[in-house]
Amino acid sequence: MKPTQSLLKMFLLPILMVVLPALLLMAIAMEVRVTQSLNNVDNVVQLAALLLGIGMMGGLIGAAFFFVWRSNKRLMIIGDAILSLAERQQTLSDFQAIEQMSRQRSGSLARIAIALMTFRDAEKQRQEAECKVHRLAYFDTLTQLPNWQLMREHLQHSLDTSQHNGTYGALIYLDVDDFNRINDSCGHRMGDNLLQQIAERLSGLTAEGATIGRLGGDEFMVIIDGLASEQLKAAEKAEAFAEQLQRTLSSCYWVEDKKHFLSVSMGIALFNGLQESIDSLFQYSNAAVHLAKLTSPNGLQFYDPAVQAELEARTELEYDLRMAIERQEFVLVYQSQVDGLGRAIGAEALIRWEHPRRGFVSPGTFIPLAEETGLIVPIGNWVLETACEQLVIWANDESTKHLTLAVNVSAKQFQQPDFVDTVCGVLTKSGASAHRLKLELTESTMIGKIDDIIARMLQLKALGVSFSLDDFGTGYSSLQYLKRLPLDQIKIDQSFVRNLHKDTDDKAIVQTIIAMGRSLGLQVIAEGVENHEHWRYLNEHQCHAFQGYYFCKPVSATEMVQQSLAPPPIPA
Repeated sequence: MKPTQSLLKMFLLPILMVVLPALLLMAIAMEVRVTQSLNNVDNVVQLAALLLGIGMMGGLIGAAFFFVWRSNKRLMIIGDAILSLAERQQTLSDFQAIEQMSRQRSGSLARIAIALMTFRDAEKQRQEAECKVHRLAYFDTLTQLPNWQLMREHLQHSLDTSQHNGTYGALIYLDVDDFNRINDSCGHRMGDNLLQQIAERLSGLTAEGATIGRLGGDEFMVIIDGLASEQLKAAEKAEAFAEQLQRTLSSCYWVEDKKHFLSVSMGIALFNGLQESIDSLFQYSNAAVHLAKLTSPNGLQFYDPAVQAELEARTELEYDLRMAIERQEFVLVYQSQVDGLGRAIGAEALIRWEHPRRGFVSPGTFIPLAEETGLIVPIGNWVLETACEQLVIWANDESTKHLTLAVNVSAKQFQQPDFVDTVCGVLTKSGASAHRLKLELTESTMIGKIDDIIARMLQLKALGVSFSLDDFGTGYSSLQYLKRLPLDQIKIDQSFVRNLHKDTDDKAIVQTIIAMGRSLGLQVIAEGVENHEHWRYLNEHQCHAFQGYYFCKPVSATEMVQQSLAPPPIPA
C-alpha cells in the first residue's frame, strides 16, 4: 500500500466515515429546500460531486473523499447513483440498491438514499416532460406525423444537401379535395378518422429520401431528396411518385362501416438549393396545388411563374366575388322546362355574374371558387330569395301561374344548420307558394348522415316544396339511398344526352334511368336537349320533361315567358 493511502486509512478514514454521509445529507437537504419543485438536480449533483472529489475538487481532500467513497460499499452505491444523475444518462442506472437503503428507518445514508430516490424520480419526470414537449412541438397530435415546424427543418436540410450534392429534390403539397364538405356533413370525428387513415397510407409508402408530414387540416407535405442531377429527370421522378401517392390515396376508405372515396390534388415544386428558400418553396407548391384544384379533382400541377400569376388573379377574383352581392352584380336567367308536347311547365333559375370591369364571368369560373371559400352560402340564399320573388310575379299572371321554378342548392348550403329555417323565412317574406318551388340537389349533397338529410327534406316537403336530384348518374349515390330519399324528380345529366343520337352506351344509360325513375314513382327530366333527335328519342322512351337549347336558352324572365307563350316546337 502506498504511503498516501496508508495515511488516509489510518487517520482520515474513521473521520470521513462519519463526516462524509453528514456532508452529503446536508448538501442534498439544502438543495431540496432550494428547489422545492424537485425539477432540477444540477446544483445538488454539483455539490455532491465536489464532496466526492470529482470535478473542481482536487488535492489531498479530493483524493481522501474519492478513497473513502470507493472503500465503502454503501457509499460507493450512493456515489454511483450521484454520478448517474450527474452524467444525465439516458437510461438511469439501477437504483434497486438505493431503494433498499431508502427503506431503512434511520441513519444518514438512508436519508441520503431517500433524497436520491426523490431526485431520481424528478429526473425521470423531467425526461418524460422533455420528450412530451418535443413531440408536441414537432409532431402532429392527430396523425403522429412530423408537423410544419419539423418539416421546415427537414426542408432546410434537404436544400443544403441538394446544393452540396448538385441534385434536385421536390416538395409535394397535398390537399384533400372537398374535405370540408365531408367534415361538415359527416362530423369531425369521421373527418379525423379519414385523416388518420390518409396518414397511415402515406407512412406506408417507402421512397428513398422521402419525408412525410402534416401541415394541418386536410393538407400534407412530402419532401423527396436526391431525385436526379438533371431537372427534367427529377421532374419525371417526382411526377411518378406523386401519381403513386394519388393511386394509394384514392382507393376506398371505411369509416363506421361506410365506404368513402377521396381524391387528392397535388402541387410540386422542384429545388436544387441554389435560389430557393423554405418560404418560397412552400409558396410555390401551395400555388401549384391551388391551380391543380381549380383544374379538376385529383389534379397534379408543377409550379412555374405563370402559376403564381394565376393564383394572384384568383385572389383578386375572390375579392370581387365577395363584393358582388353588395354591388348587386348577380342576375338570374331562366331556362324553360317543357312537357312531351313542348309546352312550358316550369323553369330553372340560373345565376350569372355581370362584372363592371371583367364583363360576363362564367359560372364555371366563379361557382367552384364560391364553393371553396364558403361564399356559396350567401350567394345561394340570394338566388333563393330572388327566385321566390319571381314566383310571386308569375303567380299574379294567369298565363304563368302554373309554372314551377327549380333552384340549385349546393351541398354546403343544404348542410347549414339553419337551412330549413332559411327556406321557410324566404317563402314567408316573399309570399311565394311552396308548391311552385323545386330545390335541385346534387348527388354530393347525399354524402353524409342520410337520416339528417331525409329529415330536412321531409320538413320542407311538408310545406309543399319538391325536390329534384340534379346531374343524376355522375356521382356516387347508391340505389339504396335513392329509394329512401323523398325525391320527386331525377334529372338526367346532359353528358348522357349530348351524344344520345350516336352513342349506344348513352342510350342504354338513359333508358335505364327512365325505367328506374318510373319504377320508383319519380318524374324524369332530361337536360341538354339540343336538337329534334334528342327530343324524339327521349319522348319515345317516355321521359316526362325536357330542358335545353332546343326549346329555350337561358334568358331573362320576361323573354322566357314570351317564348313559352309562343307555339311550341313540332312534337316529337
